[in-house]
Amino acid sequence: MPSAIVRIVFVEASLETIPEEILHHAQVISSSRVRGKSPESMLLEDNLHYIAIKKLKMYRKRGRPDIVHRCLLLCLDSNVDNLFSEIFVHTVTGKVIQLYPEVRLPRTYERFRGLMEKLFLEGVVKDRNGKILIKVLNCNLDDILQGKVAVLREKGRNGCDSIKKADTICVGAFPHGDFEKSTLKIFSRKKAKFVSFSKKSYTALYALCRTICCLLEDRPLVNR
Repeated sequence: MPSAIVRIVFVEASLETIPEEILHHAQVISSSRVRGKSPESMLLEDNLHYIAIKKLKMYRKRGRPDIVHRCLLLCLDSNVDNLFSEIFVHTVTGKVIQLYPEVRLPRTYERFRGLMEKLFLEGVVKDRNGKILIKVLNCNLDDILQGKVAVLREKGRNGCDSIKKADTICVGAFPHGDFEKSTLKIFSRKKAKFVSFSKKSYTALYALCRTICCLLEDRPLVNR
């Protein structure tokens, strides 16, 4: 089997616990009582907290942890071909999470939600033997963009060449809009190349599928 060729980073992922500004909002209190959990320990979810979310900055990017859940499942399933050397999640609030090779994420969203809430509470998820599976790192986005960086973006250039040559591939894991200006500045410092598959707007999951297809194009069929 060929060695892993690239690290992948899900950027500005819509994954966070309830922010302090809306801890006492009626929707948050209601869902807290239903689940029997404290508000600050729960994930922010658009389907439960949609009115409260509108009070937040960048509200169009908040409350959709299901997006990164689907992307991570596809990413980990595809890694049977040993495509990705490392997998990171950079959240919309600036946290950086690393998923280690041994991790097996829950297929159902409800279990994934519980796992992420545990991660944000404790900072790490380990297996029964104490081996780290997922960890919140003490670093920022700048630190994990290494080598040649390719960023999937609507305003990018068509083609797979930049993806195939990249050491780090970035996929936006948020529901609407473009990357924040602060994130674009980081990409600029890293001299990232913006890649697009067409002028249309695609979901993060579809963009990831196309990326995986690009990475598999030149691999011998026997290794698939």
